[in-house]
Amino acid sequence: MTPTSVLLVTPRWTRDGGVGAHVVASAAALARHGVEVHVLAARLELAEQIAGVTLHRSPELFNAHASPAARMGDARSLAPSVIHSHQFEDPEVLSSMQAFSPVVISVHGYSACASGVHYFRPGHECARAHGLGCIPNLLLRGCAHTRNPASLPASYARAGRSLQALRRADLVISYSSVVDGHLSAGGIAPRARVPLFPTVAPRPATPHAERRRVLFAGRVIAPKGVDVLIRAARSVQAEFVVCGDGRQIDAMRRLARRLGVAGRVRFAGWLSAEELAVELAEASVLVMPSRWPEPAGLVGIEAQAAGRPVVASATGGVGDWLTDGVNGLCVSPGDARELARALEELLGDPPRQAAMGAAGRQIVSARYTPERHVQALLDAYARARARWESARLAAPPPAGSPSKPPAAGIRS
Repeated sequence: MTPTSVLLVTPRWTRDGGVGAHVVASAAALARHGVEVHVLAARLELAEQIAGVTLHRSPELFNAHASPAARMGDARSLAPSVIHSHQFEDPEVLSSMQAFSPVVISVHGYSACASGVHYFRPGHECARAHGLGCIPNLLLRGCAHTRNPASLPASYARAGRSLQALRRADLVISYSSVVDGHLSAGGIAPRARVPLFPTVAPRPATPHAERRRVLFAGRVIAPKGVDVLIRAARSVQAEFVVCGDGRQIDAMRRLARRLGVAGRVRFAGWLSAEELAVELAEASVLVMPSRWPEPAGLVGIEAQAAGRPVVASATGGVGDWLTDGVNGLCVSPGDARELARALEELLGDPPRQAAMGAAGRQIVSARYTPERHVQALLDAYARARARWESARLAAPPPAGSPSKPPAAGIRS
């Protein structure tokens, strides 16, 4: 059966960041395909209305002291073909939802990991499942990535709850080989991989063969390696544009001043999709200097769609779409000198930039499209619903419970 309706559950309905932008774009793509889309979020921060997408706000969604019904708000009356959760992994609420619809969870990062970033140090990714073995690693091997050890017990418990929710789900979706491996190590099945697609419509660029402009787009936090980029800027005569915000933004401004590159580093803040499209069109190269294993690297795919080569740390899911020397260059994570050399290599060779950009655009058009994304989602939804229905047939409902979902709301 092809699912005809879906309830998307997400913390915030917004576009600030890769996951938020993806959820909005995915909802719109499903609606264009004829799927009836409802969205349940704790906060609705996007003013734009999307045809075929109905929004439901529940401020209690993350209130652990409220009942599951109260946390779902008016979405409780819906009976969708599938409930699809993004960045919401509460086992009690999802189990409550599972009583009347199958539950699919999208994992955009390392949910079942106490630190949430899943690496010991740059270039040394973690491959273990969440469990007691994490405790000595958090304390002794540096994978906690926090200066506040008092937060570790709560982080460890939160990862355990996420893992519990993922194991209860009817199907779990990932968007890269590295996250799929993380889920596999945690004993999570069944799983599906769904391709991402650009959330930014490419714009034509003005001629810029002589321009030397390096673009970063993302959260300004330690795992993203913005400090590595600023240190590399000392050895690269170019303009650097940092699009995004985060808790390290002030520290990065200070670092740029201290290293004498503040005049060549522009902090643009969060941009709309249209504004980011302009920056991509005017850039020579996109850089992803990540320390952590990027779960997927959506902004890199968006840069490739715009015909821009990418210089990225060789870690995480980046290798799914970036081939060193073909559509960009790979560098060792955390190595500012190597990053500087790679940037200088590309900035000094505009024809090679153009050839790599064209190769990237071809890869995206063949593998990362809205059509492929929607079809993979619908296949995953159908698998989840078939599994859910089989489980319901095998286990009779508890005494006194209704034999069918509520009549009100959207239908399967």
